[in-house]
Amino acid sequence: MEEIELERRVRDLQSKYGLLGFHCADSRGSVAGFPDWVIVGRAVLFRELKSAHGELTTPQRRWGFALIHAGADYSVWRPADLVSGRIERELAAIRLG
Repeated sequence: MEEIELERRVRDLQSKYGLLGFHCADSRGSVAGFPDWVIVGRAVLFRELKSAHGELTTPQRRWGFALIHAGADYSVWRPADLVSGRIERELAAIRLG
């Protein structure tokens, strides 16, 4: 599964659970390495989307470390996380209402 398909499925699940989300679809004008998604419900999730074999860039690793160090909920989602149900469980856990 390509990242674009994973992004579409994340968007569908975000909508299903009534969550607010910001997708950094275009890196122009944004800070290098900032996570692909910021999803807001009863908590705030910072998520980087990668294909099964996609590697994090140095700026992406730096952002991830900084967010985790600051106490944020940061993680990388891959297609296997969609198949296992992890993504849906994480989104359902923060749904509004």
